[in-house]
Amino acid sequence: MKLRRIASLALILALAPFHAAGTETVERLHLLIPAGPGGGLDTTARAIGEALRAAGVRSPVSYENMTGGGGGRAMAHFIETADRQTNTLLINSTPLIIRSLQGLFPHDHRDVVPIAGLVGEYGAFVVRNDSPLESWPSLITALEANTGALNIGGGSVRGSLDHIVLALAMEASGLDPRRVRYLPYDAGGKAMLALLGGEIEVLSTGIGEAVGYARSGDVRILAVTAPDRLAQLPEVPTLTELGAPLVFANWRGLFAAPGTSAAAAADFQSEVAAALATEAWRTAVDRFGWTPLALEGAAFGDYLDKQADVLESTLKALGFIR
Repeated sequence: MKLRRIASLALILALAPFHAAGTETVERLHLLIPAGPGGGLDTTARAIGEALRAAGVRSPVSYENMTGGGGGRAMAHFIETADRQTNTLLINSTPLIIRSLQGLFPHDHRDVVPIAGLVGEYGAFVVRNDSPLESWPSLITALEANTGALNIGGGSVRGSLDHIVLALAMEASGLDPRRVRYLPYDAGGKAMLALLGGEIEVLSTGIGEAVGYARSGDVRILAVTAPDRLAQLPEVPTLTELGAPLVFANWRGLFAAPGTSAAAAADFQSEVAAALATEAWRTAVDRFGWTPLALEGAAFGDYLDKQADVLESTLKALGFIR
């Protein structure tokens, strides 16, 4: 009988929430990623998750890749199930604004609660290491001779980020962007595989998705959309110095579900700020060639409002929206 009571007590203790002296139970943080594995959003989500753990504010952190609708499926799910997303953050980026402006789905950045802008990532134009295209001018010369001669790919649908950055670069170089052949892939990882496999000759992507392959010698980066050469890639010229004045960065940031209280949003912001101060995060920023953004709450929201105005003008000028 005594042994039975001891066993029952052990079972109760095993099933009960554990509270160590002077500590509180920390709930799991769930990061919703509106893209497939291997792309920039996925990489950034996992980097900030590791930084949250390194800061000691969240453990464990879980991840969910939800593809579909160019990010619209994840956005709709996040909003429609907001009452169940109290411990979830959605990571998103510039295409959220672009697709909203294009009317591809009914939600925009104002429908969720801005928590923190994490990084800006400049665009990169990439070729295989054995490509005969030795430089950006040689690419432009080839396209001038035959605009449709090259397959240029990206990790997003036509009219989205990689395509828009390509179009802006073509326009800045004196070409008609509407005549350039663009092949879309589902996320940057698949687009990079298409480049390495010879399906495309040039890749329009973010620095973070190319820098590792460049360091390993698999690819060469012809140019970047940064205002100055990047410390991580000092040998790579900017489009501006090559006579094609274009500076463009893709932001990535975190959002809470609609209806999140001001107090809960402030808690999220505090946790993310602690993560951004870790060595784990600084290492990730350097590894992927990101530029720290570090905008919180309302400041992040204001930044997005201003970018929406700029992108709307750009999309109209390029004929992507009316």
